[in-house]
Amino acid sequence: MQKPWYKQFWPWFLIALPVTVMCVCATIIYLSASQGGFSMVVDDYYKRGKTINAVIEHVEKAKQLGISFNVTAHDGKFTIQYASGQPKELTALTIKFVHATQASNDFQRQVTVGADGVYRTDIPADISGKYTITVTPHSADWKVSEQFYFPLEKATLLEPNLYGV
Repeated sequence: MQKPWYKQFWPWFLIALPVTVMCVCATIIYLSASQGGFSMVVDDYYKRGKTINAVIEHVEKAKQLGISFNVTAHDGKFTIQYASGQPKELTALTIKFVHATQASNDFQRQVTVGADGVYRTDIPADISGKYTITVTPHSADWKVSEQFYFPLEKATLLEPNLYGV
């Protein structure tokens, strides 16, 4: 005499495969919905593309002026000093820190120069990872931008580059 179907191995094995797939799919759908929207996609990509050309002119001007900086960032302190191309009058600088993947870690500082010619500001003490540092003067005539891995223990050269614009 043969066992009834519900007491055999193969029907349950064949039923378990699609049920497992459905559970995995439900988990993936739940996780993707609960993690929120991703801010890496730009809605107005055409307008952003047009503005990149204007920004490139600012980077080219910084190259023409020969502007570069020495920067350090560790223990909650950020220092920046002209390495070359220092203007006669030192004005306030706007420094943007843009994290490579997490927009919630982006921040900006308005920095004034000290008596010794060094710009200093506080940054989060636990800062780490890949950031793009963008420096612009108060007049926004030029722009210097480069990517770094934080923390920066030693003085590192910040030069005008077109990537990360």
